[in-house]
Amino acid sequence: MNEKNETMPTDKSVSERNPINEMLEDAQRIEGSGPPKKINMKTMPRWLRIFGYSFLILFFVFVLLILISSLVR
Repeated sequence: MNEKNETMPTDKSVSERNPINEMLEDAQRIEGSGPPKKINMKTMPRWLRIFGYSFLILFFVFVLLILISSLVR
């Protein structure tokens, strides 16, 4: 007979909890959110993707303008 129940996780699926900031580990556990996850822009709604990409583009344009203006002086 199989000693493991099918609802029990296998060894491969169990991952070690590795908090980024140990001081926030308790708060993350209380909130039930777990460790921070990477944002996948492809899963976001279209309007939010457009806003996010335009924000990034504007940020890099301003950085380039600052660099160019500092070189011109």
